[in-house]
Amino acid sequence: MLIDIHCHANLYLALHQIVKEADNLGVAKIIAVGMSATSLERVLEISDHFDLLYPALGIHPEEASINKSLESQLDSIETLIRDNRNKICAIGEIGLDHHFVKNEECYPLQNKVFETMLMLAQELELPVNLHTKGAEKLVFDTLPSFNIPNVNIHWYSGPENYMKVGIDRGYYFSITPAISYSPAVKNVAKIIDKDHLLLESDGPVEYSGQIGTPAMIRSVLNTISKLKNISSDELEQQIEENTRLVFPKIF
Repeated sequence: MLIDIHCHANLYLALHQIVKEADNLGVAKIIAVGMSATSLERVLEISDHFDLLYPALGIHPEEASINKSLESQLDSIETLIRDNRNKICAIGEIGLDHHFVKNEECYPLQNKVFETMLMLAQELELPVNLHTKGAEKLVFDTLPSFNIPNVNIHWYSGPENYMKVGIDRGYYFSITPAISYSPAVKNVAKIIDKDHLLLESDGPVEYSGQIGTPAMIRSVLNTISKLKNISSDELEQQIEENTRLVFPKIF
């Protein structure tokens, strides 16, 4: 069984087709992650309509620079997440971003939102799906202050020393289709033990001009299999076991 643990399913125009294609290639479950105040309701809605989709709710760090009303919306976002605690499988996509977000005036709000989301994950005893781009040190320094069941680092491409901190703490790392061309992603897949790897599409982000879809994680699995010299069947079984540990509510 293949599971895409990080997909922005609400952003596809032809979601029925995307889900059908994934199903045909053995992708049995897809975690639909929220990013913004306006997307959370939509993530819940589509997850009600597709058996393969499971909702995760959170606020992406880039929202601090996009949504001028974000701070005033935080209370209602927290309420929405709490009200749907029985439906959601994780808090995400959340984190910090100092790479794509260059305006340092946004960083205090990023921090506030991130810590609010981590407190919710602790309160609701849910795992987190994390964005760390350009802010790896701050993210890794913040996490020990919270008691969270499991941590997944989504599409990690940062410094190796922080990745090793994550390894020592038992964090999981999800690999995207960027493994086909990115030396950084290939390095993560090589270094992380098979019992801490997960798969994700991060769709519909583009990879070399091609729109990412959950169906692509079959190719990601096969690439990791070759890199680590592990049979694809063995690796698929191991990653399914990993996913069961990190996101038990989708099973």
